[in-house]
Amino acid sequence: MMEGIVERKNGETTILEVKYLSEDLKKKIQDELVEICHGEYALVSDFDEHSFEATVKELINYRIPKYKNKKIGAIGELLLNVMMREFTDMKVVSPFFNLEERNAKKGFDIIAVDSNMELWIIESKAGELGKYKNSTDKVCERINAAKNDLDIRLNEHNSQLWLNAMNSVRSALDDTSEKNTILNILRDNKSYSSCDKNVVLGGTVFCVFDTKIDLAKIEELYNSILKSKKFSKLKLIAIQKQTYQAIIDFLATLVENDYYGQIDS
Repeated sequence: MMEGIVERKNGETTILEVKYLSEDLKKKIQDELVEICHGEYALVSDFDEHSFEATVKELINYRIPKYKNKKIGAIGELLLNVMMREFTDMKVVSPFFNLEERNAKKGFDIIAVDSNMELWIIESKAGELGKYKNSTDKVCERINAAKNDLDIRLNEHNSQLWLNAMNSVRSALDDTSEKNTILNILRDNKSYSSCDKNVVLGGTVFCVFDTKIDLAKIEELYNSILKSKKFSKLKLIAIQKQTYQAIIDFLATLVENDYYGQIDS
């Protein structure tokens, strides 16, 4: 259990209510930020850019986009990354940072392996309530968007997607034998079909807690996606938090910097 977070779970569907940015959650973010952003290799690296201070500066000054929708997406993915490390048995084996440039990643959002060394591809979508009446409707829309995105990308003949995935794993992991094992798993999973892939669809909604995400509705969505047979194994993670800005503000306190939150547009 983590202070400030309520977990509701049934089978392969999980709802996480982040009631507030607790000291537990702040410590989790701070302790794992370098590994989240660069991969575990950075923990044993003496490269200056892999230091904690350089990583935080890079994240808040360059990796969090200026425009509101993209900013929300980036914070949602970062939050999902943290939650997966705390509330699942999966090991994330890809870095949050794009390796080639400071723009959003062109490959999969998150790549992970479970305790049985099965590969999972994770897609994150986040948003505010907008036109939707409640958090359940919005998070279902976000999960469906994640489903549609992966359905398209996994079924298109795009070898670059898998090259990006392999490069991500190669850069993130430190242990050579584990790295080779996971690279082989990735190689074995390479096919231009979604039907044989294990996926986690993550939906995050940033809104006040006047409504809560309905677990029964998330289970209904899970069953609907599972019956479509678009994927092999499936997990859904639905996250609700009041604001995304609180996470940005916390990150900004970790080092002295010139970031004051650009004007949303």
